[in-house]
Amino acid sequence: MIQEAIQQIHDWLMVGDVRRAETAIAKLLRSDLNSSDEARVIVMRARARLLAARPEEALDDISSAKARIDDPAFQTEILELAGDAHFARFELASVGFADRSHVRAAQECYTTLIREHPDYPNLGWIHYQSGRIYLTEGQPAAALQCFVQALLNPSANPALTAYCFERLGFIHVYEQRELPRALGFLDKALYTYPRTAAPVWIVRLQTLRARVLRELGRLAEAINAIETAIEIAQQTDENRIALADTLLTAGELYSQVTAHDRDVVSRLQHYLQITRKPLGVDVAWSRVHEMLGNAYFNLGQYAAAAGAYQDALTYNPYHPWETTLQYQTARAYYQSDDYDRAIEAIEKLLKAAEMEGQAVTDYRIYDVLASAQFARKRYAEALTAYDHALSLTPPPADLDKLKRYRQFAAELMGQA
Repeated sequence: MIQEAIQQIHDWLMVGDVRRAETAIAKLLRSDLNSSDEARVIVMRARARLLAARPEEALDDISSAKARIDDPAFQTEILELAGDAHFARFELASVGFADRSHVRAAQECYTTLIREHPDYPNLGWIHYQSGRIYLTEGQPAAALQCFVQALLNPSANPALTAYCFERLGFIHVYEQRELPRALGFLDKALYTYPRTAAPVWIVRLQTLRARVLRELGRLAEAINAIETAIEIAQQTDENRIALADTLLTAGELYSQVTAHDRDVVSRLQHYLQITRKPLGVDVAWSRVHEMLGNAYFNLGQYAAAAGAYQDALTYNPYHPWETTLQYQTARAYYQSDDYDRAIEAIEKLLKAAEMEGQAVTDYRIYDVLASAQFARKRYAEALTAYDHALSLTPPPADLDKLKRYRQFAAELMGQA
């Protein structure tokens, strides 16, 4: 019965069912186990804790299990698990708190297994993890060789082949910029991933595939891939990070496709709901609000668009396209008949440009300012703004319109 229970826990861990596994482990550890079985169950608890992103607890279990049994085969398994736990501590650390000593500890475990145990039955996994470490160190060539070795060596993990193809695809996307070849590797990863394995990993794969397909101009296929990723990610609350990434990618994709503004709003609003509001500058949140602003504007929701553009600048005060965003804000305010705010946005834009010694050469900026001043019956200010716009020699079609409204402003100013 004990061996059957251990096998059941193993099966649950293989498909990522951590909750069931941990419940069964706790029950089993309360039973009468011999030293060997108890050590093996503790190792399984370490694996469960590692899957649940609790590497510190996993390392505690590893130390406990290691002291309970001297079986060499068991010790090599513990060495592998210790490497995985140390590497996970590095990967899961908060930004600015990652300690590369954990990477060195992990690499030491893997190097020992490769050097001293060439017949280790899970050597493919060890090469795979070594490759991932090389990627964190900015050594893609060394990582690539490790992933190839991982494919050539045995492994107890039936999903390893797919994992390797995904990493090879990643390298060809971001390091070698060979997109067609990258897509080939990612497709292989999709086809070789076991149906019985945890579906959550497919979320990351399909998100990366969507980005590559987008870069290749295959937008319909990209959207299909990202929607598949979202559908899988929504199946459990434990994958908020993966879901947030897919929602952001979906928003970016839909923003490139005509007449999908409602999809942009839907996906990006969902993204904002499941991610923590940043306390300061956050480029991702700035980009999200910029895309929302464009979508709201296209939908005729001008007040919402103006608010979104302002939020984009709030989350990134050093935005490289600050002038464009301020102009978009002014346009949105103007379209919503909020002329005072439109004027305020343009004047803020012009003042910032003056302080930075930059010339404002886009006639459209002065056109919006003139139109807002005209609407507020400030004809002298409107006339000055129209003159600025005309001095920037816009295209002929706009030139006629500007001249006409300039004349209206001049006539109305004379009547005032």
